[in-house]
Amino acid sequence: MRGMKTQWAALLLGIALLVQSASAQSDGGGSSGGKGGFGFLSQKSSIKKASRWTLEDWLATKERMQWSNMWLSFNSPSPYEFFLLGAYSPTAGNLRYGLGAYAQGVGLEFEQETIFDPAWNGRFHFRLFGVNVQNTNLTLHGGIRGRSNAGAYRQGFFGASLTLYLRNFFGVFTQYRRYAGSTPNSLGNISGSRFEIGPFMDFGFVRIFGNYISESENVESATLPTSVSGSLWNFGAQLFF
Repeated sequence: MRGMKTQWAALLLGIALLVQSASAQSDGGGSSGGKGGFGFLSQKSSIKKASRWTLEDWLATKERMQWSNMWLSFNSPSPYEFFLLGAYSPTAGNLRYGLGAYAQGVGLEFEQETIFDPAWNGRFHFRLFGVNVQNTNLTLHGGIRGRSNAGAYRQGFFGASLTLYLRNFFGVFTQYRRYAGSTPNSLGNISGSRFEIGPFMDFGFVRIFGNYISESENVESATLPTSVSGSLWNFGAQLFF
């Protein structure tokens, strides 16, 4: 039994001396660059250590992500957008004003203007492309227009608009709208279309624009069916909040 213990002790002592020698070669950076002896075992162990996943690493990563999310929440743009619009037509002497609000890609807008007669419209927007209103975007819209004089009526409409930035501060806005048949009124059933286009320039949260508007109406009357059209330029400003 004593001889066996002596053999085991000698074996353990030999292994310890070999490991110590390999470690000395690896740390000393000799001519073999730490690859001799058991140096490759030390390198392999270092590679494993570098790729090791630990609970401490996971908690540290989670904390960094929490700080990152907090920073983004304070510095990312709000999903809500608001704007006011005011314009004037020098040729017709007509005022145009409106307001709108967006939440992500959907929005509501109200507008009062005069092309043929004073009219108001409320519309719902759905943005297909673009991250916000003050950016390149493609938007569908639909709503209701109404008039209180010249044969009061209401009619639905649908259309699309495109805002295209050519530079960071300059772009073009265009819009097409189709008006459906109107509610019964003294003039008859009224339908029509609208086309709008014009350049704009942004100065921070202020947009200066000039839009050409062309609108046509078809009046289906039992007495005298008529078709009328009108066009004008609008110059104004839009404020974004």
